[in-house]
Amino acid sequence: MKRKTLDIAFSLGGVVFSVLLVVVGLILTDQKNFADDYVSGQLKEQAITFKAADKLASEEDFQAALLESFGGDQAKVDQFIADRGLTSEAGSKCLNEYAGKMMLTGKMAECYAQDFIRLHAAESSIVSGTGLKLADGTPVDGASYTYSTISGPITAAKDAVKALKEAGAAEEEIAAAQATADRLQSLRVDTLLRADTLRGLLLTTYGFSVFGERAGQAAWVTFIAALVLFLLSIAGFIHAFTSKHASDTILAVEHES
Repeated sequence: MKRKTLDIAFSLGGVVFSVLLVVVGLILTDQKNFADDYVSGQLKEQAITFKAADKLASEEDFQAALLESFGGDQAKVDQFIADRGLTSEAGSKCLNEYAGKMMLTGKMAECYAQDFIRLHAAESSIVSGTGLKLADGTPVDGASYTYSTISGPITAAKDAVKALKEAGAAEEEIAAAQATADRLQSLRVDTLLRADTLRGLLLTTYGFSVFGERAGQAAWVTFIAALVLFLLSIAGFIHAFTSKHASDTILAVEHES
């Protein structure tokens, strides 16, 4: 086999692979565009708009609300913020960045889920003013709960209503206890469950957008690789027809007589 033949063979192979890489890049680009259009289309239907910058709750308001929920215990407030990694609306970089805008991208969805819904769900999860105790004697008030863990306080509230009825308590007292039980149940279903559900959906949307973003990045890599391979193939063709060693034999097979 002559050097020229080998150069041509490799160059042809390079052209074929570069074409294949372009095809892969086009497919990845199509997937990126689909992800972008799908995410923006679905989010646009929800018509969610970020609060204007001047409407974002300040750090002082945030601290005051938590302080009230924790009965004035600043240490509990600080611990709660540190454990949850929370920041006020005004202290959120992305809420300020997207202030007043309609949610249309995965990044916006992540911001709304993490810095808005999560924040307010955490604020609402703090129970106070019930006077209840769990089965082990732990006070219900002054603690934060999730959809799962709030079942304990709800059970305690229902048991309190049942005990009052069995003891023949006044209707006003029973009604007050029932209102507490209803408030805890509403917190679980209307606030925590809905917040977790919406937050999960928005984060799933964000994750879908990330796949599209990665597809776009991979498309650029394949396009660059295709260009490099194509240029190398062209160089191979030029070398095959211009090299003074093109006629050199680089592979010979001897046959035994």
